[in-house]
Amino acid sequence: MSLVALAATVHDPIGRLAEATVSLSGPLRSSFAHLAFNVSDATDPRTIDALGQTGGAIMVHPASEAMIGKARRDALALAGAENAALYTDFDHLLRWLHHGPGDLQRVLDLQPDLDCLVVGRSPQALAAEPRRLRETEALVNHAHALLTGDNWDLMFAIRRLSPRAIALILAESRVDTLANDVEWPLLARRACLSLGYTQSDALFYRTLEEFGADADSGDEDPVQWIRRLEFAAQHASAMRRFVPG
Repeated sequence: MSLVALAATVHDPIGRLAEATVSLSGPLRSSFAHLAFNVSDATDPRTIDALGQTGGAIMVHPASEAMIGKARRDALALAGAENAALYTDFDHLLRWLHHGPGDLQRVLDLQPDLDCLVVGRSPQALAAEPRRLRETEALVNHAHALLTGDNWDLMFAIRRLSPRAIALILAESRVDTLANDVEWPLLARRACLSLGYTQSDALFYRTLEEFGADADSGDEDPVQWIRRLEFAAQHASAMRRFVPG
């Protein structure tokens, strides 16, 4: 069994993740030292029941897009600091377990002494993503590269964190939105913790409504574009705190 715990947030009002959670419960349990789920209070009871069958610890948070970063911190706290932890949005993890279980294990085992391992999509995986993600996320990644020298894929919310990094984040993170995608690595960098980066071909985005679909269909929806622009702006605001001078 891995020495890495799982810290995941779950938001599933339509019960779309329940079946996959049940079918992948064995790989879930065998991949991690223990499981911690921070579940929104809007999540369908079928998904909550499926999570309960994994034997993981479960807490509940109020559903709020403005408080995703806090929910992620609370998931880390629930996982504890005895082990390193992989933070991920739970739908991402289910797709990863289904499409690339060996790749997930590679990431869990990779450079175990690192304090913060950022996990991004490979160029091939990014090229297949919806246009609204590619164009808006590229701006965030470029700004981060200018700030740090590291050209990483940041907005996929998968981080493997050491106990030292978890303690730092719980003590110093201030970003309550999903812009903690940039804040957590920047906090680790400022604290002189060790950072690394790896890419995966097995990671890709779908909306919750299209979980399990062969392709994304949101690029013709103006609201979906507006949301991605808003997310990019949140990340820009979070990075400003770390600009020198």
